[in-house]
Amino acid sequence: MAQGSRIYHGRMALSDVDGDRYLQLEASTALHPSESIDRLVLRLLAWLLLHEEGMTFRGGGVSQGDEPDLAVREADGRLVHWIDVGTPSATRLEKAARTARVSVVTHEALLPRWKRQHGDHLPEFGGRILVLETGLVTALAEALPRRFRWQATITGGTLYLDDGNLSLAGRLYELP
Repeated sequence: MAQGSRIYHGRMALSDVDGDRYLQLEASTALHPSESIDRLVLRLLAWLLLHEEGMTFRGGGVSQGDEPDLAVREADGRLVHWIDVGTPSATRLEKAARTARVSVVTHEALLPRWKRQHGDHLPEFGGRILVLETGLVTALAEALPRRFRWQATITGGTLYLDDGNLSLAGRLYELP
C-alpha cells in the first residue's frame, strides 16, 4: 500500500431484482493519494454491481497501469473478467478484450470527455459499459466514511442505495 493511502471497508447487501441476484458482500480497498474519492466510489460500485466469485481489486493502487481496476481470475490465475472504471483508453480495452470479458463502470458526467478522447465516440471493445447517474456517485463520494454499510436495490433500471444516513436513487443503464 502506498504511503498516504487510506483503507475503506464496506459491507454491502445487493438485491438486484432486474438481474435476479441477491448478495451479501464485503470489500476493503485503499484510496491511493493520487486517486479521487469519486473514482474510489466507482470502484466500490463496480464491486457491488458486477460482483463474481474470485473478484479482487487491483493491488498496488492506481499506479499499477497494466492491471484492471477489478479482476476475476480462474484458480490458475488466468484473467477471465477485466473491469475498469472511469474513462479507460481504447487501446487498454482492446488489449484486455483479447483474453477476457471486459466491463467499464462510469458515470454520465464522464461520457462527454471519454467521447472527446476517442474522436467523439466511445471506444469499441466488445464489452459492457455500465453508466451511473453522476449525482448518485457524487453524493456517495461526499458522504463516504472509511467504514460503511450499503443496502442496494436494483429494479426498473434504477439503483436505490441507502447507507443509514442518506437514501439515494439514480438511473443505472448499459450502453449498446
